[in-house]
Amino acid sequence: MGTESGANFFMGKLDGKVAIVTGAARGHSEAVAIRFAAEGAAVSICDIVPVEEMEAGIAKKIKNAGGRVICSQTDVSNEEEVNALVEKTLAEFGTIDILANVVGIAGPTKDVWDMSLTEWKLTLDVNLDSIFLCSKAVLPTMVKNRYGKIINFSSATGKQPLTHRAPYATSKMGVIGFTRTLAADVGQHNINVNAICPGEHEARSMELAQGRAEYLGETFDKEEFLTNYALRRQGDKAILAGRWRAEEGFTDQSSGSEDAASIALFLASDESSSMTGQDINSSGGVMW
Repeated sequence: MGTESGANFFMGKLDGKVAIVTGAARGHSEAVAIRFAAEGAAVSICDIVPVEEMEAGIAKKIKNAGGRVICSQTDVSNEEEVNALVEKTLAEFGTIDILANVVGIAGPTKDVWDMSLTEWKLTLDVNLDSIFLCSKAVLPTMVKNRYGKIINFSSATGKQPLTHRAPYATSKMGVIGFTRTLAADVGQHNINVNAICPGEHEARSMELAQGRAEYLGETFDKEEFLTNYALRRQGDKAILAGRWRAEEGFTDQSSGSEDAASIALFLASDESSSMTGQDINSSGGVMW
């Protein structure tokens, strides 16, 4: 079956789109921003690290591959800074089609009776309030255009317990509730809102393991963790949904940032035009 003369059959899935990606200096967010840019989107990325650090890292990768990117140092739990990020994006690229709320912090690893209100609030500020603030800031443009894709990152912990991790679990469960409710609110404007529950990335897994060891008074060996992390994910006994066959010696292969970025690309593209209000597991069978 042929194509019209001069048609570009190999267009990127996000050609002509503009995306904001939060927390893009590392992990899942970095992978998402790079994937979006590779598929033709102009990306506006932010993190709390200095702009120079982003320019030398992820932005350089995107520009070297021919992509368009701008960087902002933004605390996404601060409404003024979020509004400035959106205004900068509109001034540079003219519109906003996609918002990927990826940023998140691990928060404290301790029991509720040992944590402070400050620790509790900080985790919810960054992991949950930021999604509200960023969504609120981009929605006037999306409503005006009658088009938009909002992708929120939750977690496996947003669906099942994780001991000593109450603020994180609460925030990630809240992301799913917010996603479903916002989808119902904005569907009339042709705006899709979905969530991803991704697998691991090395930095976050190490952060959690170190925090748990410190709280329980155990020794944490970084090199041992990194070795075991690699073996668990890539060894002969690493399989999808390995946790369900642990008694046979298998471990979770799990999934990583590239897997999450693939799901995010689908949700950001027009291929997901009828999907909204969903929370999608991208965790290698860690949960069903």
